[in-house]
Amino acid sequence: MSVAIVGGLDRLKRSYEKKCEDMGYQGKVFSKRIPNLASRMTGVDGIVIFTGTVAHPMVEEATRVARMWGIPLERSHSSSVSALKRCLEGFSGSEVTA
Repeated sequence: MSVAIVGGLDRLKRSYEKKCEDMGYQGKVFSKRIPNLASRMTGVDGIVIFTGTVAHPMVEEATRVARMWGIPLERSHSSSVSALKRCLEGFSGSEVTA
C-alpha cells in the first residue's frame, strides 16, 4: 500500500519514509510545491496532509485528487513522525474501495 505525504519538514523526509516502511506502507513525500502534483499522486492508496506546514494550494489539490479517486485522506496539524504514525493507523482501520 502506498501513501502520499503532503507537507511536512524537509529534514524529516527520511524519517517519514522509514516510518511508512516500518508500518508496511510505501511513502511518497511531497514537502514542496511541484508541477503536476495531481498526476504524481495517482495510484496511491492514502493521502496524509500535514496542514501546519503546507501551502494552501497543495491542500486544495490533494483534497481534489482524494475526492476524484476516492482515496482516504488523513489530516494532521502537527508534522511530527508520531503524528504520521497516528494517520497511518487511521488508514489501517478504513477500507479502501475502488
